[in-house]
Amino acid sequence: MTELSSPSAQEELDRARDDYLAVSRGAHLYSSPADHEAAERRAWERLEEALAAVEAVAEPNGAE
Repeated sequence: MTELSSPSAQEELDRARDDYLAVSRGAHLYSSPADHEAAERRAWERLEEALAAVEAVAEPNGAE
């Protein structure tokens, strides 16, 4: 993953949060509960990664 600047990291976090909420609320759009669970898990993982990126940008001197 490439290093993100603070604004782009925040934008990715916002998109990941919106996507997670859409998947979470859209269970009826999936062909099976298992498909929905898999999509929700992927969206949650993306959200966690985006949050970690924002936190890394916010850390003074960064953790290297």
